[in-house]
Amino acid sequence: MQFEHPALTTIERDFPIPRAATRMKDKWDKLKAGLVAASHLAPAHVMFVDADDCVHRGLAAHVALHPKCPGWTMNVGYMHDEGSRWLYRRSNFSAYCGSSAIVRLSLEDFPQSELESQGDYFILANGHGVIEQCMRERGSPLLELPFVGSVYVTSTGENDSGIRIAGWQGKRHMLKKMWTIRPLSNRIRSEMGLYDLS
Repeated sequence: MQFEHPALTTIERDFPIPRAATRMKDKWDKLKAGLVAASHLAPAHVMFVDADDCVHRGLAAHVALHPKCPGWTMNVGYMHDEGSRWLYRRSNFSAYCGSSAIVRLSLEDFPQSELESQGDYFILANGHGVIEQCMRERGSPLLELPFVGSVYVTSTGENDSGIRIAGWQGKRHMLKKMWTIRPLSNRIRSEMGLYDLS
C-alpha cells in the first residue's frame, strides 16, 4: 500500500538489502540520502525518526514556534512493546532511542551529495547517544523537550538494539519499575499516533 500525504516526500533508492553486519551502515546511508533531499527545503531543524517509532502530534508545531532554538533532547519518553496494552515511561530516554533529538542545522551542515563522507557532518557523525554532548561542545546546548515527544516501539522485528520491555531484566526488575508503567489510553494513542496497524 502506497501512503501519500502533502507533508511527506518519499525518497526511493535502490539500496541493497542489508545483512546483519551492514544494517547500521544501511541506516546511515539512508539518513544521508534524506539530508541531501532535505537540504533543498532548507529546514531549520532536523529529527531522525526510526520507522517503527512514533512522535507526539504537537511536536512539529512546537518546533515551528521556536525556529532559532538550537534544538531539543528527549530525556523522558515512552517505550512500548508492539501489541501490548502498556507503556513504560523511561528516563534517560535519549540513550536508548534514536528518535530522541531535534537539532537546528545551517545550510553547511547538510551534505550536498550522497557520495560525501558521513564523518564530514556532525549530525551524521554523532548518534543519539552523543548528539547532546556534541551540541553542548559546539556552544549550542539542546533544551529538554517540555513534554513526552516520542515512543520507542519495541518487539517489531525491526529494532537493531534488541531491547524489549516484556521480561526486561527479569520480573523482579519490572516489579521495581511498576510506578513507571502506564496503560495505553486512548488519549496517549491519539497524541502519539499509536494505532494497531494489523
